[in-house]
Amino acid sequence: MSSQQFPSPDSEPEVEAETGPARAWWLATPRLGYAIVAGAAWLLLGAVYGPLSWLAALWWVAVIAAAALEFAALGRASQISARRLVEPVLSLGAANQVRLALRNRSGQDLRCCLRDEPPLDFEAGRLRLSCELRAGGDTMPVYLVTPRKRGDYAFGKLEARLTTGLGVVARQLRFDLSQRVKVYPNLTDIRSYQLQAQKQRLQDIGVHPMRSASIGMEFESLRAYVPGDEPRRIDWKATARHGKPITRLYDIERSQHVVLCLDLGRTMLSELGVLSKADHAVNAAALVAHVAARSGDWVGLFAFSGRPGLFVPPRKSQFGLILDSLYGLQAERVESDYRRSFLEAAHRIRKRALIILLTDLVDPDSSARLVRNVSLLTRRHLVLCGALSDYELYELARQSPTEPRKLYERTVASALLSDRQRALTALRERGAIAFDATPENLSVAVLNHYLEIKAKARL
Repeated sequence: MSSQQFPSPDSEPEVEAETGPARAWWLATPRLGYAIVAGAAWLLLGAVYGPLSWLAALWWVAVIAAAALEFAALGRASQISARRLVEPVLSLGAANQVRLALRNRSGQDLRCCLRDEPPLDFEAGRLRLSCELRAGGDTMPVYLVTPRKRGDYAFGKLEARLTTGLGVVARQLRFDLSQRVKVYPNLTDIRSYQLQAQKQRLQDIGVHPMRSASIGMEFESLRAYVPGDEPRRIDWKATARHGKPITRLYDIERSQHVVLCLDLGRTMLSELGVLSKADHAVNAAALVAHVAARSGDWVGLFAFSGRPGLFVPPRKSQFGLILDSLYGLQAERVESDYRRSFLEAAHRIRKRALIILLTDLVDPDSSARLVRNVSLLTRRHLVLCGALSDYELYELARQSPTEPRKLYERTVASALLSDRQRALTALRERGAIAFDATPENLSVAVLNHYLEIKAKARL
């Protein structure tokens, strides 16, 4: 993937060439079994009452004729071809469409039952699909898959069971449609943002567009103070040197440095729904990286757990590189080393930047370590800290206990939430912009904070 592009929502899925069956074999259907049982019954009745033997003979002739006709009709099943249409890059935690295209050149109308083989780690909808396959026609059944983890995966074989209207025998076809796909952070959020931005309806997805305050950030020149100038713009060294108030002038500079900082320690391993907290953080980072890159900002990435990890220096027009880097990040079952990681980040990020820290405040010990060391970043940078809240804690804290166990659960949940609020307050006291967000609104919450910071030129 190039450093400036990602799979377009309008691009056609990457598909394998149309292929014929790799293997075919015959099957007896339940209907044939019922016909044999019924024929045996007629034979028994014919042994008791002779005239019924003729009916039994006619029944067996009909069954054999039906089987012969179906053998003849299905004998040209090799003229059935198939292919799978699926995006080469799928979105984590989103419903991705898979289309199965079949073409019938056999000259016979057929009934078809399909069974596909998506990766085992995918949540899939109906894997057994039924369809009508008209002579000389095409059909394209669709089902959905929801990947639960990022990484490389492969679809397997496709099997099709064909019958005619008689249904006494069936032909089973196996198509070798092995196909590799990648599971990236959720691209559907990005596509939804693009679509709503084009329609100027970002409010529909919870985004609050901000008007820029047009406050410059890049120093341009000095001039004599005039009434109305902001006191914070006065250059006191120049004032002392010239003996009169001197004001700094700033040029309007819209490009800022934004570094996405991901905590991938053990607290981010726990699952909230289908995805882990780390997955939700990666999805939010992907959306903000896309919007920041489109806004002309220099976007970088820093990931850490028990030690400093991946670092991508902030640059312009490198959303593709950021997305490729996010794709491989996974949380680890280790305690996050905030001091060592923040020291490394402070050393590597030379220019003042907006550092978007995505983490969790799940227990007092890890939260205390985070709070103690966040000043290593806030001394020089503006830190936006988004903490993933556990909605189950809020549900437990709101419940009305009817038994001792429920009372204990509510007490523990309330204590954890109180610890969490204290940690958020402590982070704010140390200069960070800290907020709590549920998995469902994390991406939009981070994006809204970013847009507000940029509009108010707080960096």
